[in-house]
Amino acid sequence: MIVAIHQPDLLPYSGFWFKMATCDTFVLAVHDQVQKHGYQRRVRMRGTWVSHQLVGKPSLVPISQVQVQPGWQARLGDAIRGRYTGARHFRTRGTELLARIEAAEGESLVEVNVALIEIIRVLLSITTPLQQTAPPTTSGVDRLIEQVQMVGGTAYLSGTGGTAYMGEDAPARFAEAGIELRWSQHAMSTGDSIVSVLMDAEDPMAVVLAQH
Repeated sequence: MIVAIHQPDLLPYSGFWFKMATCDTFVLAVHDQVQKHGYQRRVRMRGTWVSHQLVGKPSLVPISQVQVQPGWQARLGDAIRGRYTGARHFRTRGTELLARIEAAEGESLVEVNVALIEIIRVLLSITTPLQQTAPPTTSGVDRLIEQVQMVGGTAYLSGTGGTAYMGEDAPARFAEAGIELRWSQHAMSTGDSIVSVLMDAEDPMAVVLAQH
C-alpha cells in the first residue's frame, strides 16, 4: 500500500493533489508544528499571498492547536473573487467553489484546512481515503516511517522536495524498515494554489496528473 503524508495546507498547489491521487491512502500530518510563514496558513493565488488570520501569534505548537479567526469563509471567498472573477471557469467552478466554502465549517487551522481539502477533493473527483494518525513520537525521516507503519503502508510517496530535508541515506533507512521510498514525478505547471488550476485549466486533473 502506497502512503503519502502531508500537512493540511491551505488550498495547496497541484503537487499536493498529485500525491493524493496516486497513493492508496493519504495521511494528514496534523501533529506537525505550525510554521509562522508556512503553507498551512497561506498560499499564492495569481502570484500574491492569501493568508488565514489566526487567533493570537501561535508559535512552537502543533497545527491542531492553532485557531483561525471567525469569518474565514467570507475572507477567503473575497480573496478568490478578487483574483479569479474574470477567469475562464469562474462562472461554473468558481461559483461552486465559493458556495462550498461559504457553507464550510471549522474553527481550528486543521478543521478549516481539512474542510477546504475535502471541497477540492470533491471538485477533482479524487477518492483516495484521508487518514490522521496518533501523534508520532519520533522526528525527521523516522517520523515519516513511523506514520507509514501506523497505517500499514509498504511504500512511501515523497514530494519532489523531499530530497532537500530527508538526506541521501533516506532510501536505505526506509528500506531497513521494510518500506519502499518513491518520488513524485509530478510536473508542476504553477506554484499557485490549486484554485488557479481549477479556474484556468480545461481539464484540471490532467494538470494535476502531469508527469515529467
